[in-house]
Amino acid sequence: MRISEHPYADLLRIEMMPNIWCSGCRIGRVKNAFIEAIEHLGHDHDRCTVVSGIGCSSRIAGYLRLDGIHATHGRAIPTALGVKLANPKLKVSVMGGDGDILGIGGNHFLALGRHGYDINVFCLNNFGYSMTGFQHGPTTPLGARTITTSAGNPYVPINPVAVAMAAGHTFVARSTSSHPYHLIDCMISAMKNAGPSFVEVLIPCMLFERRNKIKSLEALFVEKAKIKETMSVEDINQDDFTKEISLGVFRNAPKREKHRLSLVKAAKKGTGKQYHVDFQSMTSGIKHMQIRMEGTGGQGIVQGGKTLINAAMNMDPKLNSTLTKKYGPEMKGGSCVADVLLSSQAIDYPFVEVPDLLLMMSDLVTKERGGEVIINKNGTIVADESMVDFSLLDNFPETVKVFKMPATRIARENFRVVVANNVLMGFVCKKTSVIDKNCFKAAILKSAPPGTEEMNLAAFDAGYEFGKT
Repeated sequence: MRISEHPYADLLRIEMMPNIWCSGCRIGRVKNAFIEAIEHLGHDHDRCTVVSGIGCSSRIAGYLRLDGIHATHGRAIPTALGVKLANPKLKVSVMGGDGDILGIGGNHFLALGRHGYDINVFCLNNFGYSMTGFQHGPTTPLGARTITTSAGNPYVPINPVAVAMAAGHTFVARSTSSHPYHLIDCMISAMKNAGPSFVEVLIPCMLFERRNKIKSLEALFVEKAKIKETMSVEDINQDDFTKEISLGVFRNAPKREKHRLSLVKAAKKGTGKQYHVDFQSMTSGIKHMQIRMEGTGGQGIVQGGKTLINAAMNMDPKLNSTLTKKYGPEMKGGSCVADVLLSSQAIDYPFVEVPDLLLMMSDLVTKERGGEVIINKNGTIVADESMVDFSLLDNFPETVKVFKMPATRIARENFRVVVANNVLMGFVCKKTSVIDKNCFKAAILKSAPPGTEEMNLAAFDAGYEFGKT
């Protein structure tokens, strides 16, 4: 009954109480400050989402009666990004500890600042991994004793505020659990900011205190903290909290424009030619067809597989299709295979075992297999004579059709070698008649990089014309 009368009862999952935090833990204060900030801003509770990873601080999401996701360790930020992209109208916040956000999830934290999405990150920094007994983490002070650094931490800690500033977060602030009203103000300002926001919240942990024989970190925070209206470079670069702890807003900027590096020439808008190919969908008659395209990394093998699937779906949207890809030890120059399945029925096994159509842009894959060319006894092989040793294709029954064409040579002499895959596609289109020509060309336009559309279409037409001979 007492819990139900709590002033925050509407936003608390009372059925989850009591919480798992240690007696006297300050994480509860941060939870309350977050609730106060939401109430102050008047946000619709149905439009507020909290995402967390793993750890003591990450448990906050589980006690709030808001839509939330408990993600895996270090993956709170990309999960929150998925939520934001799915519904941009939601107010998305991330709750986590220094280990979850800055350690295991550090790369995602950097990427969020660079990408610029409106997500609030509240990092409760207690200087280590507390839930599992207090191992050292990215912010553990130099010389501090933890389970994993019993003789003292030998690693220089990172500076969360400096990292956030460098990563491009548009709002950056620091507060503590010992300054609840200041913390609420920081959270409110963060949620008002239109870009990626970061608030570092210093909180004490009794495990850290006991192992390092510190009587009270909270007393230290209260004594040494100084709330400032403006911040200097010295405030950002503070590395000794036993002398002074600067609290306040380090950056509160509008959502920044995405600047282009000066070494990249800006494209002129509206000057590029618009390409379009009309095509007509029809019933393909394909029941189950296995296609394999093989070669080396850099030849556009996977791109060719995507073109095949898109072309087939353009022609017959009712088809089911899958694309699987395999790389050798190195993508660039190593062996590469793209397997495409087209079927009128649901596909429950997405791998090509015996292809009906084999497109060979090099013989590397075959040679790695010991020289064995796998093809259906009634199948078709199209090989680039510029890159394939045709002695490998001598011993097939007459039921196997073998076509040779110089795709790479045609591309090199007339365009660029990178479009050899589309030269081959044009030849395949003409010789097999499996997929309509315009469906193929529309698929090529869909994947061609801007500015290369004309060259890719011309490469396809060159292969198609060669197929007439």
